[in-house]
Parts: sequence; structure tokens; C-alpha cells
Amino acid sequence: MTIFKRTPAVPIQKLPGTLPCADINDDVDHAVVADSTIKSLNSLRASHLADESIWRDLYTLTGTLRTMYGPETIVGAWTELSDHHRPRNFTLVQGSSRIARYGPAVSWIQAMFSFEIGGRPQSLCSGIIGIVPDLDGNWKTWLLCTILEQIDGFGDPDVLEPCTAGSMFANGLNKDSIPNYAASLEPRMIDHGEKQNKDPYFDCVVIGAGMAGLCVAGRLKALGVSCTTIDRNDHVGDNWALRYASVKLHTTRDSAEMPFARIWSQEDPYYLPGSVLAKGYRRFAEKYGIETWTSTNVETASWNEAERTWTVKACRAGKVVEIRTRHLVLALGGGGQIPKVPHYPDQELYRGTVLHSKDYTTSAHWAGKHGVIVGTANTAHDVAEDMLGASLSSVTMVQRGRTLVVPATILAHIQDPLYNTHIPTEHADRLSESVPMSVMRQLSFGLLRSLVDAEAEKFDALERAGFKLDRYGDIYHCLYERFGSHYIDIGASEKIGNGQTNLIAALLAPEEPELNIGSWILQIKMKSDAYPTHYTATGLAFSDGSTLDADVIVFCTGFEGNMRTAATQIVGEEIGDKLEDWWQVDTEGELRGAWKPIGHPGIWYTGGTIGQARYYSRFLAMQIKADLEGLAMVPYTTTHG
Repeated sequence: MTIFKRTPAVPIQKLPGTLPCADINDDVDHAVVADSTIKSLNSLRASHLADESIWRDLYTLTGTLRTMYGPETIVGAWTELSDHHRPRNFTLVQGSSRIARYGPAVSWIQAMFSFEIGGRPQSLCSGIIGIVPDLDGNWKTWLLCTILEQIDGFGDPDVLEPCTAGSMFANGLNKDSIPNYAASLEPRMIDHGEKQNKDPYFDCVVIGAGMAGLCVAGRLKALGVSCTTIDRNDHVGDNWALRYASVKLHTTRDSAEMPFARIWSQEDPYYLPGSVLAKGYRRFAEKYGIETWTSTNVETASWNEAERTWTVKACRAGKVVEIRTRHLVLALGGGGQIPKVPHYPDQELYRGTVLHSKDYTTSAHWAGKHGVIVGTANTAHDVAEDMLGASLSSVTMVQRGRTLVVPATILAHIQDPLYNTHIPTEHADRLSESVPMSVMRQLSFGLLRSLVDAEAEKFDALERAGFKLDRYGDIYHCLYERFGSHYIDIGASEKIGNGQTNLIAALLAPEEPELNIGSWILQIKMKSDAYPTHYTATGLAFSDGSTLDADVIVFCTGFEGNMRTAATQIVGEEIGDKLEDWWQVDTEGELRGAWKPIGHPGIWYTGGTIGQARYYSRFLAMQIKADLEGLAMVPYTTTHG
């Protein structure tokens, strides 16, 4: 009997892989080098690979997400898998080659290519290659990424025509390209004989109509898969509309697009507010006719092994309904939005207000009071700015550990060249999301360090104000091990580090209307020299014996990071115990549980960053479609070497 074992998490700093030490001359004919190297993939041998070579496969040969390191491991898997899948016709994408440089000592020739899978099912694929010279000047493959684009006869997961009168069909293709496409989108009814009511059946049910759920639902519709999306809120987008009034993305507008076509206009704010996001997600659902059941709370989901289907029990507008489905996609947020709140003794003595950021909406009714925020990541800074704007008597952030701060100008420097109105989002996603995490992480170190040093005074000012910085921190550690815990600075840092400076400027130039004295008399204060230990009647006590008065304490301490916790509440302990964990990385640098089988048939996780939710939804949709067509992808689990 096979005993199920969850994939263990591995510290991200222990991932293998290095950047190539090379300085490639500008006069090298990179197109010629790329063309000949790509052709060698038709009969790949260890001699074609650099000693530190890396191959990441996105469902083309391995049927899953795998990253392999070193010539022996790569060639062993490539040879075994090629015998079955028969990859062929590796061809350079004309005009895609270039010399990629990251400082004086790191460079490679990068290019994109296409190829086909000749086995069953036949598929169209693409790839990214990185080529470096060895010590003898011979060109070797250092980086190889292979990407499943389309499965023959399934349609294109990247193309869905808007729902307009007389246009019901996906992909901009002839409706016959997907057999019975229109009929396949309609739910079927399961007749239970004695029951008067029939249960609706969908090929897939997505729980959660946020951005991640909508992406999956749209991709499934493009492939002709019947699907409904269930959400407990009254409207699509309410997961943003019902959050605190000032909530906004801390990443750029163009990097926050949806699949198929642009949702945001250039008139929308560069950092999209929650209200704009909510309207955009509603517009997406309406534009593409995404089947959505709102005001519906999922209570349980039970698996019928004989029928290989789920029965989802939900309460819809006060009425209990049951839905049958083959596949269940959980788009619940990292931990289903289960708040994490640290416990401090003596809370019953405290006479003020305590709440988690999940329940926070506005600071307007706390004017004149003392506000304390526990936490120093994105939401904490947003709430602190809210309190400052609402004229609280004092605003203090309690910092329990060093925090990575990335100025928005730095993030824009990274995102804007790739995510913009000139480059299709799907192309940008392939370049940013397909490369192995270990490579992207190492590239980020040098780039972020140089940009941070260029803005040293911003960081110096924060430290002078008592903010404990992780100045050269690891953003990948924050994202994939701490579930956040960093701040993308879109303005609040100045109100911590430069509050006194701006106040002096306002006092010296009171005639200047843009220098509002009142807005700077209260800067955001820091309490970072001790840890909270317990409540007092008037606030919090700390490990150094100090106290801090507070009329209101907002815990911006994040959410449960493991989606399996919320999944178990739906599917029950027996199945929940068989599911993979969500998030953190495995030994290869792949995210655990994300967009791949998770230990039980017909159930999947989706989520992550906006870019990941958008990009990997296409692969999740193709896996579901393949299963429904009797061509289920079988993940390759062998590691050679």
C-alpha cells in the first residue's frame, strides 16, 4: 500500500543553479548561434549542455511543472520522455535572439523557439533558450524552458471572443474547431429518479470568483469546458470592493491585466484602487460571459469514487443546492482568507478596539484617537496612511522584525519594460513566468541592489526614524516563504522617514498652499525596539517594560498561508489529509501544490501573484480539458542522476 507523503518545503536559498559567468562580445552573430543550438534539440546530448545547465518544463514532456539541473539529469529525462512524446521541428523564432546582459560578468544569448509534440496527443509548444560559451569557445545550452501552447483539437487557451449577439464561439476560429463547442458549455442535469429536482452538472466548478478564479473559468470556456464559478459575495469583484476603502495594488497597472484582451485603460490609475479592480473584474465576467453563481456559500464537497465526480453542496440565496462536477478548482486566496492574529494575554482588560485588517474598512470614525498598527507590510502601511489622513492623534506602527521595502520606482523599473501597451501580456508572461525560480531570484539580487543603492537616502531616512530595514533582502523569500511580509512603497515610507523634514518645510513656507502643515504634524511613528507582550487597559505593553496607548489596534498580520487549511474545511478531513500543501518551493524550485495534481483526483489549487494566476491558469485549463477528453496528463516523477 502506497502511503501518501506531502512534498516537503525546501529553503529557497538552497535551490541549485547559478548564473553564467560570461562576457559575450556585441559583434557575435547571436541569431546564427541560436539557430544552430536550437536545431541540436532534435537530438539532445550531454555534450550540448553547459555544466550548470537548467531545464524547466511547463507540461510539454513531463506533463507537469519540473525543473532539472545538470547535463546528466536533463539528458536522462529528455531521452526517456522523447521516446514517448516525440518532440520535433525545433525552430528559431525569427527576430527573437539577443544578447542578454546583467552586469559586466553575466551574459548569454537568449532566443525563443517553437516545436511540436508528435506523440499522442499532438501539441504545439514554444521555448526559451539561453546559450553560453564554454572555456574553449564552444556554444552550450545553459538555460532551456519548454512551454505547452496548445493541444491539437482543444482550441487556444489564450483566445476567447467576447460574448456578442451572434457570436457564441471561442478562439476566433470556426466553431467546428472544437466539436460541439456551444453545447459543451451548457450545464447538464443529473436525474436522480425519485428526486423531483435534478442536480446541475458542470465539467468544472471553480470556488472563488476573484481574479484567479475568473482566469481559470475564462480559459476553460476558451477550450469548450462547461464551468461555473461560485462566490459567497453578492457581486463579482466584491473581494476588492468590500475591503478597506483605500486598498490598491502595489504593482503596476499593465502587469495586472486579465487574459485575452486588456481590461484596464490608460486612464485608470497606475496603481489600481480596489474599486477600479472590482469594476474591471465584473467587466471581464460580463464581456466573456463567465458563468457565475454569486451569493453562494460552499458548505461541503464530497467525492464519489464510482462515478469519479464531486457533489458540491452550497447555500444559494438561502436555498441549499447541489452541483455535480468532475473537477473542483479552489481559488480561495492563500489560506482562504483565514486571518492570522497573534495572541497576547490580558486582552479582556483592554478597553479599546481590536480588529484584524480583514475587518478594517476606514479610519474616518477614529479622528482624534490613538491608533496602533501591528505589522509593517503592504496593508499595514495602507492602514497607517488612512489613520494619518483621518486626523488621529497619533499613528504608530509596531514592527516585530526587519522588513524589506521596495520603492515603487524600483518595481516600475523592472515591470514597465516588459508589461506595457506595446508588448502583448501573454508574451510578457512567457518571458517572466517561465524561467526557473532559482535563475530569476539570482538575477533579482544584483538588479535590486544597484537600484537600492541609487536611492540610498530613502532608506537612510527610514532607519533614522526607527524603521528596521532588510535593505538588501530577498524578495523571493518574502513572496514564497513568508507569504508577503514586505512593503512595495507607493508613498507611506516618506511619511515615516521624512515627516519632520516636511513639517519644517511647511512651517518655513506657510504661504505655500501645497505644504499643508496639518498633514505633516502627525507623522507615522515607529515602535521597533521591543516586542508586544500583553495588553493593558489602555493599549499594549512591550518586552522592554514600555507601554503604548491605543484607542484602536489593527492587526495587519496576514492570513493563513496554506490553502489546504481552507480546502479541508470544504472536502473534509479524510480527503484533506491526502492533499498537498499550498505554497513554498520543492527541491527543484517549483511551488508546491500549484496548478498541478495535489494528491486526489479532480481537485486543484490556483492563486499566487497576479501574473502567476493569469499565466498558469492556461495550463490548469489544458490539464482539465485533457482529462475530460480521456487524455489525462501523467506527471513525470523520475529524477535521473
